[in-house]
Amino acid sequence: MRHLEPTQGHVSMDTVTGALKVHWVSGDPSPGIVEYKAAGDSEWSVRHASVTTYDYEDMCNRDGDPKIYYDPGFFYTADLPASLEGEIRVRFGGIHHRSEIFTVTAPVPPSSDEPHSVALFGDMGVQGYYRGPDAVDVPSGSWDTYWVVDHMRSNTRLRMAVHIGDVSYAMGYARVWDLFGTALEGVAMRMPYMVSIGNHEFDYTSGGWHPSWGNFGSDSGGECGVPTKHRYQFPYWYYSFSFGLVHYVMLSSEHDWTEGSEQWEWLDEQLASVDRLVTPWLVVTAHRPMLVSAYDPPQRAVEEHMYPALGPLLKEHQVDLFVAGHWHYYERTHPVDGTVHVLAGSAGAEVVAERYDNLSRTAAIWPFVRGYVELKVTREALEGTFYGINDTMTNRHLTEFDHFIIFK
Repeated sequence: MRHLEPTQGHVSMDTVTGALKVHWVSGDPSPGIVEYKAAGDSEWSVRHASVTTYDYEDMCNRDGDPKIYYDPGFFYTADLPASLEGEIRVRFGGIHHRSEIFTVTAPVPPSSDEPHSVALFGDMGVQGYYRGPDAVDVPSGSWDTYWVVDHMRSNTRLRMAVHIGDVSYAMGYARVWDLFGTALEGVAMRMPYMVSIGNHEFDYTSGGWHPSWGNFGSDSGGECGVPTKHRYQFPYWYYSFSFGLVHYVMLSSEHDWTEGSEQWEWLDEQLASVDRLVTPWLVVTAHRPMLVSAYDPPQRAVEEHMYPALGPLLKEHQVDLFVAGHWHYYERTHPVDGTVHVLAGSAGAEVVAERYDNLSRTAAIWPFVRGYVELKVTREALEGTFYGINDTMTNRHLTEFDHFIIFK
């Protein structure tokens, strides 16, 4: 990161206060600020930013390649007041450089009846790799991220985007993170963008979680979550927050979730503590799915351990919707013990042919379609629409492939 101007802006939401947090990346180490102006304000207000960075030694470099390491720059975060409502004009930067002005919409507060939609997806990546200092490789036919991002950017119903792991597919190439952050800025500077990790952000062999039946290898290319944590500043590897009438739980499928583990205990406590009068809907996400029709022996072994461990908690606490990625296609089950399972690992990553079984519980399946789920939230229902494209479509704009409603 040699650019001194502020780049790759995105906003997230404080999981406790609900306040907007503004994030950006720059090669300029000078103090960072955010200037903001709410509706009716005549003057800009200012918030100062914290800054972090990392280097090659901070990552799990036994799995990484020092030849592809690239100075990532500095990662800035500034908190805006939790009292802000509606549309907020924002610009950010350092002493010498400022970003353009973005218009961000404040989060929907808990218990609010305001109808809104949320984008849910995993396995996105970026259309165009930067592999090394001088070469750019754009894989032909492998990614359709551009059209998915374009649809989200123009979808004015969306108030939040939830990315469920396998974010940029950098896998040690920091330049890919830069490309991804730039490509997503038009979405992520309009609404809160909430991120959790997948195998390509975290898995490494010199540490981590490696049960005998698992396939948790070296998929992060030695990153072991370090770039992801610096860029997206989530509070822990797994966390939860409320947005409107929904309480969202972001699990980490790459950390121990077996019965009695720290994450399992945390999930049980989290689900039990949700006030269903404030947030009547409960949505749980994890990168890896529990119930899916695609068959691959190493993946199936993980799934066959995951559902017996976590499924009873979903049933006990009446979770309405479980959303995952990992497999690069879309699938939806009929309710299983009261919970609908949606696979949305279709946001752009390469699609490969799979073998499918256990289709008796499947309500919809689209193996060769790339897209995302729009979840419309009201007090009466969660209404999901899967928008997608496939390579047979000459019109590259996403269209509806599946629709479902969960009633209270």
